[in-house]
Amino acid sequence: MRVKRWKTGAGSLVVAIDGPVASGKSSVGKAAAEALGLRFLDTGVMYRAVTWLALHRGVPVTDFLAIGSLAEGCQMDVAADAPGAAAIFIDGHQLGDALVADAVNRNVSAVSAVSAVRTALVQQQRAIAADGGIVMVGRDIGSVVLPCATVKLYIDASAEERARRRFQQMQGSSASTNYEQILGDTLRRDELDMGRADSPLMVADGAITIKTDGISLEETIAVVVAAINAGKSVNPPGRALRK
Repeated sequence: MRVKRWKTGAGSLVVAIDGPVASGKSSVGKAAAEALGLRFLDTGVMYRAVTWLALHRGVPVTDFLAIGSLAEGCQMDVAADAPGAAAIFIDGHQLGDALVADAVNRNVSAVSAVSAVRTALVQQQRAIAADGGIVMVGRDIGSVVLPCATVKLYIDASAEERARRRFQQMQGSSASTNYEQILGDTLRRDELDMGRADSPLMVADGAITIKTDGISLEETIAVVVAAINAGKSVNPPGRALRK
């Protein structure tokens, strides 16, 4: 995989945020990054981009060798400028709403479980984080991608709460809005993400777990910003980049 990245002089702070699907980690991470003047990268969009490309080219997601070759051979352009979310292109295609299409949602966990895909993307995620000054969100950031991050957080909520949020988000859209189906999909994603052999979803060593059941997005953002600021004073500069 060939990845173009944008460098910034945003400082040494590196924040790793993990959590299950629909836990709110991306929305919270992006808002916290903006509040603190940091870059933001939701690594999930990189896996979604590979999934989209596989579906676009008709590559079966069950063909691990083909999916791995696709990830290793594609050109992905990731712009993680400060502050704000990353823009992503894959093999010349700029991806927006296509990243959250139903077909991508159904297949991204299977693609993410392919070791060759994870190897290709983790290398690039570390390269992006090496510039510092970033909040990086995913499912294995604190445990695998950036085990020495300055601050590690795990954003969590019950499967029922996460399904309820997703159900509300999808109201009025053309996509399925059946709560029971969404809850079933959420539980299936959790099983796939937590049960995969390569880089399973887990609470990283040293991570602070933040449960978001019953609290608003604004309250969660405030808690996360406070945790990051507290972590900065505890962990010395440069800790995030030491191997």
